[in-house]
Amino acid sequence: MGYLEKHVIGNNDIIKLRPQKNSLVLFFPWLWGILFCWLLLIPTIVAIKKTVKYCTTEYLVTDKKVLEKYGWISTHTDETPLSKIENITVSYTFWGKIFNYSTVSFQGANRNNVNFYYIKNGEEIKKQVNNLIYNN
Repeated sequence: MGYLEKHVIGNNDIIKLRPQKNSLVLFFPWLWGILFCWLLLIPTIVAIKKTVKYCTTEYLVTDKKVLEKYGWISTHTDETPLSKIENITVSYTFWGKIFNYSTVSFQGANRNNVNFYYIKNGEEIKKQVNNLIYNN
């Protein structure tokens, strides 16, 4: 049970979807961190920072809302009700196309955007969330 299940979602919410992140996004930061650690350890520190962010980020879709949590020492959560989502965008970078990860952005009517970064099968997530929106 993660942070979102313990602290954010209500007792009446049913978890419908838990998007998976693609861990291959950490490959290049660690490659540069190992190869260029002699540069005052800056690439290694960047790789550690990206790994901590990757490990402390959670995404969740319930029957009522879309949730994102990131942060370790100080945490930040964003949520948008499914009824307020106006647009869902899936974007791929060059490496995202090769390693099958994308960013899924949920634009809400209340100007609150929730972004799922480094998600496997972003188009499938978009389709499943659209089904939740239009079937409720």
